[in-house]
Amino acid sequence: MSDTPLIFNHSLQGLLSRAFPAGVPAELKAKLLTVGVDLSKPLLPAYPVHTWARCIEFSAPFAFPHERREVAWRMLGERMIDGYQDSMIGGAMFSMLRILGPRRMLQRAQKNFRTGNNYSEVRATDVSPTAMDLWFNETDDVLRHFTAGLVLAGMRAGGAEEPQVELLQTDPKGVTFRASWKPKP
Repeated sequence: MSDTPLIFNHSLQGLLSRAFPAGVPAELKAKLLTVGVDLSKPLLPAYPVHTWARCIEFSAPFAFPHERREVAWRMLGERMIDGYQDSMIGGAMFSMLRILGPRRMLQRAQKNFRTGNNYSEVRATDVSPTAMDLWFNETDDVLRHFTAGLVLAGMRAGGAEEPQVELLQTDPKGVTFRASWKPKP
């Protein structure tokens, strides 16, 4: 396994196809080319995590032009999951996650994130019956906000009632979120 943190091409394809269902704008294609993503050719099997972060950063103002950048990064994460659950594989996965419930779904976060990359580390800590702290080894600010959106939309798609994701703290090696939800009646 590579020591280089990589994001797999289906993650990049998923981001772009869900953020831009009518096609990636030409101006964005040009910006992506500056970080080594040439959309006129088949995607490479994987890209460095730094390239992934820049793809999200460059895509956000095109997808959400009226939002602050941090909000747009989070919203891109949400849109990626919302779109994934509409696919056949995503629909089946989220059906299973709804059965597991929010706690067990979040405990599987590292396994779920590793389907799209080779580097994610996640530590889940119980806080209460309806809250968990999640530490991710994300050090890039763009990816921290994007990950918050992924977690929020994943909880929502997995059937959590009124899910919330709050950034608790950052450290030199990662970020901690508090994921919480309402108990089912």
